[in-house]
Amino acid sequence: MVLLSIRLLGEFAALDYRGNALSIGNRRTQSLVVYLALRISGRSSFAEIAALLFGDAGAQGEVREAVRDLRYALRYLPHDILLDDGVGVRFNRDVVEVDVQRFSELVASPSINTIRRAAEYYRGNLLEHFATGMRAFDEWIAEKRLNCWRAAIAIFGNLLTTQIRAGWWEEAVETAGRLLSLDPSQEVVHRTLMRLQLEQGRPDAALRRYQECADILRREYQREPSPETERLHREIVAALERTPAPREVGSIAADRPVLVLVVEDDLVSSALIDGFLSEAGYEVVTVPDGADALLELGRRRFDLLILDINIPTISGLQVFEIMLQKRIETPALFITGIQGTDVETQSLEMGAAGFLRKPIRKEVLLPKIRGILQRSHGKLRAANGG
Repeated sequence: MVLLSIRLLGEFAALDYRGNALSIGNRRTQSLVVYLALRISGRSSFAEIAALLFGDAGAQGEVREAVRDLRYALRYLPHDILLDDGVGVRFNRDVVEVDVQRFSELVASPSINTIRRAAEYYRGNLLEHFATGMRAFDEWIAEKRLNCWRAAIAIFGNLLTTQIRAGWWEEAVETAGRLLSLDPSQEVVHRTLMRLQLEQGRPDAALRRYQECADILRREYQREPSPETERLHREIVAALERTPAPREVGSIAADRPVLVLVVEDDLVSSALIDGFLSEAGYEVVTVPDGADALLELGRRRFDLLILDINIPTISGLQVFEIMLQKRIETPALFITGIQGTDVETQSLEMGAAGFLRKPIRKEVLLPKIRGILQRSHGKLRAANGG
């Protein structure tokens, strides 16, 4: 059981097993917590701690005083949080969790699932605004901050590539934004975000991104955007000039409306989604479980499937797996109230067109559907040579 959670990514925080923030006295005690958290996989002597925190290996008395202060801050937690063998002190790994340690473990075994989870852990740079005035310790933290930052750049870059390949444009836009918040100098990511926004039918947002990119490059790096970025800029301007008045929904084919199958067993959620879609001009069929969904898919052609993962008879993931086996190519948007990244990762790996968490909001659902249908229609036109 985790009794103490230490957060070093972003702002420093120490939380007990109830999620309550603990007050960790002064900077000296906080520095001890930071040091022990970053060294949770190893052992350190009082002399090593004194040398780094106080610049003097002989200042072990001050270290022991900081340990006493830390024990007092943790006094309402079990006493095995801190392990003292007389030579040094360390956190008990069995009951203490450190976000940096978890992030590093996920980075070391990259897969779609671990990449997504690592991205969730990275709430900000390591101890973003934490400084002690102790030169050796602050330099040590700065080196570890740089290493974490480099790992995060790689993680978000891999996640962005995966999302783009899967056609998860809305998620890719968010990931690109997070990547640029870490490193605004990455012109290729600015360009990727412009392209994503252009493909979403948002040339105005793409133009704002170009202007921000150009401003950063000129102000911070004294250079102009590359020729490739300028070519994309011209595409964006051309798209703005020919952009028609926005429409929520059009026909996929001239002889029929857009048909959406909603598979949702919760009556409130089903009615809510039905209302959003009907008001926007879609034709909607709703069913409560996976078996009924497969029957409907066998009867007629749908343009989109909105599929709750946790439904009776046959789960949403199983329905989609059967669709793949039967070569039913209707794009599927998964929805769920289940927390965690596992179901989102699984749907991404299976080839779902998108993913949303409940509660479903109209301003999120409709743009998501519009983007999925645009991509699906574009693939259909390309397959037909048009």
